[in-house]
Amino acid sequence: MKQFFVRILLILTLIIGIQSTNAVFAQNSNENTSVNNLTTEQFSGQDFTFLNLTPDQQAIGYEIFTVEQAEQWDRSNPIDYAGHVGKEVTVTNTVWIPEQKEYLVYMTVKDTGETLAEPTRNGQLASLVLSSDLAKAKDQFLGKTIYPKVRGLIGFNSEVKMPILIASPVTVIDVVPAIDAQKPISLIVSVNGEKAVLPIAYSWTNIPAANWSNAPAWQSYLFLTDPRQDLGWSHSAWKNIDKANVEEGMTKDQVRLSWGKPSRIDNDGAVWLYGPQKLTFSNDKVKTMEMLPSRIL
Repeated sequence: MKQFFVRILLILTLIIGIQSTNAVFAQNSNENTSVNNLTTEQFSGQDFTFLNLTPDQQAIGYEIFTVEQAEQWDRSNPIDYAGHVGKEVTVTNTVWIPEQKEYLVYMTVKDTGETLAEPTRNGQLASLVLSSDLAKAKDQFLGKTIYPKVRGLIGFNSEVKMPILIASPVTVIDVVPAIDAQKPISLIVSVNGEKAVLPIAYSWTNIPAANWSNAPAWQSYLFLTDPRQDLGWSHSAWKNIDKANVEEGMTKDQVRLSWGKPSRIDNDGAVWLYGPQKLTFSNDKVKTMEMLPSRIL
């Protein structure tokens, strides 16, 4: 009888542990998930904000043009940076141009009524962030402690990287438009008394649909709670992650934290490729690791 109760206790402990781990991932996946994952065809009626640009980009201007220029596919005279940075536009229409295999996205600047258009590249905009994404990111992250899934942050006053351990705690002190339309929001964070930048995408808007997942886009960049305490992973697993190592027995989540997104996924997710390194998974854990001959790559 005593052994029976011991077995029951062990089973309950295991179940609670699994539920706790799943709860952490659920929190990081689902909190504030009312995001707009918009395709280009759904941009009409949406407000967008001009991105910040690097000094060399500022000298060129935004990749946005007068309507006449854009319709002639003339990219020789983009609109200026200083007169538009920080302003909002409302998208009025998106038109597919078969000859270019791209869209023309028509917009009106909200405070001036100026009408403009941006030709997409590979179906995406290069100069704007969805305004609702920016507002929701501020609401969710400003003043909060987050745990970035990166080994380094961009220095606030330079592009020199500030090294950190993955999932180190940082505090978000500002949320602003970024310089990259694929990661169009910059979380300004405080770490060890210094300011740094974590660029993120809040939703999958303006990202090719082939790259979308069921989780919110921001989950690719950060945890909301301390995973070193909440996930229940072993000390050796975190030691491997800290050193960018992968070993047999590590889970897919651990591998992704350690090595990032694989360059290719085959066999319905059972095989991950990182350059010449091939990982084969069984029951969500690394079963084998091998180096592929260059002729196979």
